[in-house]
Amino acid sequence: MLEHYFGNGATEEERKRLLAVQAALEISKAAVSSSTANSGIRSQMDLRNVAQEVASLADAIQDALEESN
Repeated sequence: MLEHYFGNGATEEERKRLLAVQAALEISKAAVSSSTANSGIRSQMDLRNVAQEVASLADAIQDALEESN
């Protein structure tokens, strides 16, 4: 979905960030669409809350990947 966000001239840091954001978005999608997610207004609130935390989740994923190297 975001593969070409930075174009062909993406730096290594931009590629790493993009991977972390993609992972965060996948986790967010799974969380909102899980069988335990409520329908209607509650789902809208869940989606809103998840959307606010995507950057923090991407930061945590990127930090964890950098620590393992």
